[in-house]
Amino acid sequence: MFNIDQARSIVADMQALLDATTPAAATVRVSPDAWTLGEIVGHLIDSASNNHQRFARLRLGHLEGFPGYDAEVWVQAQHYAACDFHTLAALWTHYNALLLHLAATTPPEVLDNRWMRPAAAGGPMTLDALITDYYAHLRLHLEQYAGRLAEVKTSLYK
Repeated sequence: MFNIDQARSIVADMQALLDATTPAAATVRVSPDAWTLGEIVGHLIDSASNNHQRFARLRLGHLEGFPGYDAEVWVQAQHYAACDFHTLAALWTHYNALLLHLAATTPPEVLDNRWMRPAAAGGPMTLDALITDYYAHLRLHLEQYAGRLAEVKTSLYK
């Protein structure tokens, strides 16, 4: 079962990193195949928006046929590297406040509702597992972001 206190802690930790990021730092690409900090935030917005739909729809019953997304393609298509960092950070902040609200107010009786994913995508997933997975995914990117921010600061302040 998901833990709302852990989810709040992960969101707060990510928020602290966003608050410590300057717009100049957000655009630095440390290598050709590495996302900028702004692109990481953009990906997290994509994740939030897709999972928002899943969280809301699964409250109403089982979910079938919901499309996935290719993170790399979405980041490139939306040109997050060129987007104003304050806009991205504010959207991420507000989106995640909403998702915390949804997670905290999800009725226990709907936590077993299932997203009917294809076997190739891992098979059915409960709403409870989806919420838990969302915050685990955010924790992984929080760690990625912290490492990238340290790399960027090193390159900017040599």
